[in-house]
Amino acid sequence: MKKILIAVALSAILFFATSAPKIFVGTENRTVAVVDAKENFPLTINFIHSVQKTPVIEELEFKNGEFILLRTKYKSQGVGLPFDAADGKFFRDGEFFVVDEMNRRFEKLELRTGKGTQLKIFLDGREFKLYEKFPLGTKIIVKTF
Repeated sequence: MKKILIAVALSAILFFATSAPKIFVGTENRTVAVVDAKENFPLTINFIHSVQKTPVIEELEFKNGEFILLRTKYKSQGVGLPFDAADGKFFRDGEFFVVDEMNRRFEKLELRTGKGTQLKIFLDGREFKLYEKFPLGTKIIVKTF
């Protein structure tokens, strides 16, 4: 019996030591997605800005156990959107304003569904329409474990 317990304990340690961290998307009560969190793993958040009513695209990656906001793209400037040179490299790309090289670090992301915001997340080649899955005002968490 003791040998079995030791084998199970060693197997569990080996499993957790060698398994990749996971990215979780969901609420405290509901899971939307769980995927392997590989280094430089891309994650994109799309939504319609609640004031300007235009699309916003935030491109992130998972690196060294954190989410890094690489760039933000949007069609109209205004409240809550980056624009200052201190935020990163600012330029125009077609109909989008882009702030690149932002390099903002987050341990976890907390998003909320809003009226007309059409909050979506793109992860592991899949699109998750969070605004269709949750009622208005729902806090959605993106974290690793």
